Amino acid sequence: MPDYTHQINPFAAADVAGEADRKLVIEAAAGGHQALEDLIIRHQPWIYNLAFRMVMVREEAEDVTQEVLVKIITKLATYDSEKAAFRTWLYRIVTNHVINMKARGLEAHITDLESYYSFVAQVPDREPDDSPETEMVAQDLAISCVMGTLLCLDRRSRVVFILAVGFGVNDEVGSEILDVSSDTFRQILSRARRKLKEYMGGNCSLFNPDAPCHCRKKVQTFIESGALSSDRLSFRQEQGPRLRDLVGQRMERFDTEIYDDFSKLLREHPFYDSPDAVAWLRETIAGRPFREIFELDTRDEGAR
Repeated sequence: MPDYTHQINPFAAADVAGEADRKLVIEAAAGGHQALEDLIIRHQPWIYNLAFRMVMVREEAEDVTQEVLVKIITKLATYDSEKAAFRTWLYRIVTNHVINMKARGLEAHITDLESYYSFVAQVPDREPDDSPETEMVAQDLAISCVMGTLLCLDRRSRVVFILAVGFGVNDEVGSEILDVSSDTFRQILSRARRKLKEYMGGNCSLFNPDAPCHCRKKVQTFIESGALSSDRLSFRQEQGPRLRDLVGQRMERFDTEIYDDFSKLLREHPFYDSPDAVAWLRETIAGRPFREIFELDTRDEGAR
């Protein structure tokens, strides 16, 4: 399991890693392999966690992450610290990619809130057994249902909601990343919140205890149909940090609205283990096309 002990939230308002990032960029753009690895190690887990919440399939999220990293690495020499903070430049590339990429993961199956909750409502309620295995599946189902609800938002709204409510991005930082005004960022977030509140408040017991849909009452049907199993958990992660451990519990106030209800749900979700970026990076850099892009062969010859 990756060590997240020293993981820094790159979206924190104070941008505590900004100067360290800038130095790494200079070294990496000059051909410093270790600096490039350090830069990727710092940001890749956040890129992956955003990608996973956008597509809900690990393999697809890994592909999206690698596609984004290739864009970042190949464009690194064009970064100008006079124009933007590195995190703004980097996560604008990330968000533009996930907003404009082809349909990925479960997006083709989960498209709108009406049909999503209609499908869930048709799953028969059953009283689950009290086994630990069933409890694990119920937890997995609960996480997936919240993520599935977010998948019903259009991509830009989904990105804004994940950044603001999941990752703790304030409107100033968020507006810079999305290249919109702070007012527009807040408006997108507010519309998404109202839409989710309407449907989750009326349907989901995770959000409203009096709502009709309870994950524990659906889980037995899914298990018996073979759709879910304790040895095929996709979203529950027993070890490792929660989002709240890296982001914190405090929510930003956007106008008069506070997003504590959604924060409590999303920030209890795992900060997911991401694939080994360093191994992938070393293999990628070793390839001829990538070496030609960076003229690494010429540099290596000059060093001899």
